[in-house]
Amino acid sequence: MTTRIRDAATGALLALALLAPARAQDPSAPPANGTPPQAAAQAGEPAAPPHWAPRYRAPADVAAWVEAWVATGLAARVALPASRGGREAPALSFGAAGGPPLEQRPTVFLVGGLDGASLAGAEGALRAADELLRRRDALPRAIAFVCVPWAAPDGLARTLEGGAADGRDLLPVDDDGDLAFDEDGPDDVDGDGLVLEMLVEDPEGPWTRGSDGRFLVRAASTDRLRYRRVPEGRDDDGDGRYNEDPPGGVVLDLAFPVGWHGEPGGLGGALPLDDDLSRALADLILARPRLAVLLFQGNHGLLARPGGVEGLAWSSGPGSAADLSAVRHFAEATGRRQAEAIPLHRARAEPRPGAALDWIHAVAGALAAEVGVWGPLEERGAVRVQASAPEALVRREEGVEAAWARWLDDVRGGIGFVDWHPVDLGDGRSALVGGWQPFARANPPEECLEGATAGLASFVEKLAAAAPALELRVVEAARDGEVVTVRARVENSGRLATGLAGADGARLSLALPSGARLLWGEVEARLGVLEPGTTSREVTAVALVPPGGVLRLVARAPWAAPVEREVKP
Repeated sequence: MTTRIRDAATGALLALALLAPARAQDPSAPPANGTPPQAAAQAGEPAAPPHWAPRYRAPADVAAWVEAWVATGLAARVALPASRGGREAPALSFGAAGGPPLEQRPTVFLVGGLDGASLAGAEGALRAADELLRRRDALPRAIAFVCVPWAAPDGLARTLEGGAADGRDLLPVDDDGDLAFDEDGPDDVDGDGLVLEMLVEDPEGPWTRGSDGRFLVRAASTDRLRYRRVPEGRDDDGDGRYNEDPPGGVVLDLAFPVGWHGEPGGLGGALPLDDDLSRALADLILARPRLAVLLFQGNHGLLARPGGVEGLAWSSGPGSAADLSAVRHFAEATGRRQAEAIPLHRARAEPRPGAALDWIHAVAGALAAEVGVWGPLEERGAVRVQASAPEALVRREEGVEAAWARWLDDVRGGIGFVDWHPVDLGDGRSALVGGWQPFARANPPEECLEGATAGLASFVEKLAAAAPALELRVVEAARDGEVVTVRARVENSGRLATGLAGADGARLSLALPSGARLLWGEVEARLGVLEPGTTSREVTAVALVPPGGVLRLVARAPWAAPVEREVKP
């Protein structure tokens, strides 16, 4: 597996294949733009890239995929700055033909691998966008889509190469405060070609080995053997600690202002959004009308809602109606059984301070969810199975380990885990090395990608189709001389609310023609959040309007396309 993944790093060569005509690989596939392939070739129109295939792509492959779709004219390039390491973050936008410009439509963002570790998430976002582009004409005309499949290029590139899958970018950080940078990183102590985990005996350590000795559980005060859990490696700087200052420093997904903790050497960086790429991604989300932001990442296999740390206002209790609707669409599309969205810190079984998901919810005001592409209950080889009681999976860390143990033994036949074994660290010190191999737990084996990503495009399409839809109901438009009375309501005929509960809701504006004057009533009415199938209160305006004057009503809402109507009483 490692060899295949490292071979993928030669993606500059493979990228040429992405630009070959899709029909050569799949003769039965319909053309993306509805033009017969012969006619397209005669017209000189660029062909779409080959259909998504289950493999991990190198950065050049992802960039070539974006370029190929942009070349067809069916998608537009979205410019983002390079990462700290100089790597590109290719992105594109698309939507059904007709309707307003893409940047003016409520947008569904598909963001892959912002945590820098989830290559499977990057592939999930890429596959979803690829399938949606191929059925572009069937997408809702009022909705736009933006896909950023490799949102954290530095961390993802390190993970792809088989390095530490902690998601860090390449910013040098003095994690241990000794005025040296990145001087004590992981090492392959046992020389097996893998850098795994290491257990160092410590009477105050938080971990002990469970009933299944391969897996760790939280230690109790009565446990005799307790451990600290660190990456495999030696004490390179001689300070008595192991691998406390590894290369790189910031996980982009943990560098957002809401819930952020400014700790020295913390994964969230010295300041939130303190790099060009994450700041540009935040600006991109804020610059467009936003319906939903979906982060494809994590290995819990669930749909997680905001709540990176416990104690945030939205981190406990049942989710909103929008969350429940998203979970229903997710379960229907992917065949996974999930009753409600799980707070992020529970889905991840650890706190996520500064999580992008919380900022998207609190500041951007979008429907925000983390889509766990991969998880221990989702696969049997390459065939998807329904998960049972996913809430129990995230209730306790022991439940997570038990689920992974069953997957390891029943599905993989034990392949993917290196048993703990002693290693000599020098100076009379020893430790245990072992744990999960790369591309086993954090990311699935390549042959499991097909099943793990199945149904994600359908989920996105269902969510977009459920978007709120505003309808203007003019109850009265009457004239008595120059006195005009207009009464109107706004209806939400969609299947989602018009925005987050408690946030800025729908509005109805009345623009008067030149020479007109308002006598009584409202020309800018706040209507609150409109739930699906509901109608707003009646808005009334009485104005002096010269004969022939035309009034213009405009209804707007955070998650809906605006609706405009002229009234000539």
